[in-house]
Amino acid sequence: MNDSLHLPKASDFLPGTSFVIKEFAVPLVKTPSGDWFNWFGGHPRPYDVTALRIDNNWPAKSFEEWVSVVRESMGSRS
Repeated sequence: MNDSLHLPKASDFLPGTSFVIKEFAVPLVKTPSGDWFNWFGGHPRPYDVTALRIDNNWPAKSFEEWVSVVRESMGSRS
């Protein structure tokens, strides 16, 4: 089975969710309630935001940019 079929879709997230990229390779999500998740490897895990600094992360330009980082993090599984 092709794991790329299991990449998240924009419709999987609540309106108001923020998509963030940390250090070019870590896809993060901030939910409308303020919870953070790391999607590296294609599976969400709670994320401790104390590792974020003003210079090591930025908002994704689009959901498509963010999901491409998720895809890259999945390596050969995507």
